[in-house]
Amino acid sequence: MIKVLFIYITSLIFGFNAPYSNEIKGNFVFETDIEKNELYIFNNNLELQTFSLESGVLKSTIKIATENSQEIENNTWGGLYDAFQLNQNVVNGLLSNLTLKKFNDKFYLFHDGGGLFLEINGVDLIRKDNSFPFMNKFFGDFFSHDSKIYHFGGYGLFRTNNTLLLFDEGSSNQWDEITIKNGVPNEIEDGIASFSSLLIDNDYYLIGGNSSTNNDQYFNPSILKFNFDDYNWESLGDINLDIFNNPHIIPAESCFYIFDQDFFYQIKISKQKIIRYNYQKDFNFQSVGYKFPYNKENRSFVSIDKKGKEFGVINIHELESKYIHSFKPHNGKTNVSILNKFRLTNIIDISSRKEIPLFKIEQSRNQFFVPLLILLCIVIVNILYKGLKKDKEAIPAKLYSFEDDQLVFLNISINLDNNALEIIKMLHDNDSITSNEIVARLVDNGLSYDYASKVKNKIIESLNEKFQFITGSTDQFINISKSSHDKRIQTLSLIKN
Repeated sequence: MIKVLFIYITSLIFGFNAPYSNEIKGNFVFETDIEKNELYIFNNNLELQTFSLESGVLKSTIKIATENSQEIENNTWGGLYDAFQLNQNVVNGLLSNLTLKKFNDKFYLFHDGGGLFLEINGVDLIRKDNSFPFMNKFFGDFFSHDSKIYHFGGYGLFRTNNTLLLFDEGSSNQWDEITIKNGVPNEIEDGIASFSSLLIDNDYYLIGGNSSTNNDQYFNPSILKFNFDDYNWESLGDINLDIFNNPHIIPAESCFYIFDQDFFYQIKISKQKIIRYNYQKDFNFQSVGYKFPYNKENRSFVSIDKKGKEFGVINIHELESKYIHSFKPHNGKTNVSILNKFRLTNIIDISSRKEIPLFKIEQSRNQFFVPLLILLCIVIVNILYKGLKKDKEAIPAKLYSFEDDQLVFLNISINLDNNALEIIKMLHDNDSITSNEIVARLVDNGLSYDYASKVKNKIIESLNEKFQFITGSTDQFINISKSSHDKRIQTLSLIKN
């Protein structure tokens, strides 16, 4: 009895970190149920295993029987794999390209490229679709809404796509494209893949991800939302975080959990705010995994320990019950993974909590509020001094001037750093110039490509805000438009004085 009690207490404390209990052999795909606090693993032995995430205990194993499975025929494949039998070798060959999902208490295996997907029904694998096996939608997203299965985005044939597909179950059993009423935002005009997503009620949110066309990649800086009530996409604005370096993002419940190099962030989408925390001094953020575009190697997820509530323990912080799990390759064993488990409050410093705006435009307004208020007072005093009679004379004929490397809005001199000065010179000397040319100039000056793009965007946003505030104009100081020769290329120009 004492031995059993000791094992139980040990499992509560360490979970999967107990010796050998956290080893997974061979290839596998996994899924979690955050409400039931369960982990599901489908391995290369064709076993569906269910683990408790609170104790690390294996609760059940279902062995898929394929010996008597029927050949799966599909005439729409045009001769490619017209028929095959689902056996262990076939499924193992597909396993690295499969995704395990649990929708409405049913388990499905989806091929990452789209098209093919199977249902795990008891001990049987059942082919659900009647479509082409690969639909060039790799690194897209499978999700379920209102008991229907959807697939959005993905990469294939040297480009990304922005199609939202609905599986027509019970009728054609094929993937049908959803018609979007008002088009898509500019951020996903060329498609998107390898992004992070959350479904909250009838809203589907995306952050991060890349658009690719003929090997040219564009990073998505915005938070995007698709609403299932009106079937419309919307760009909510640029996120107020530097995610160009692909920080590790874990979606769970109604939050995005982001492990950046310097800070941990909890993005509360529904409340439109970001909570930032410092890491504990002895924690290495790389322990929870990496995120690279077009890569499935990262395997991390969030769970919630509910035992505290069962035993009457009151959590002093909302993150106390959160755990981060991450599969890592075993250092001493080939083809073996280890599942690490970290209590979130042991990773981060709760006392370092700081709330920051969700969108960059809010951050910019906060940063410039005090200096702009001072500038506003100067303008008002200047107008009062010259008198209301000379109101029209007090307004310069030119809204701005740029001489001797000095930029002036009305009568107010604007401070420019070296990068901003370089951009203004290029725009002043040319009727228009491409965004890529500006980035190239900044790269020549010593910046990395990703950082140069970010610096360029911040400078343009800052100057436009200052110009509109000081001059009262609704026009942009630096205009951004699409090239008439290639819509993917941005061209920039100064406002006409």
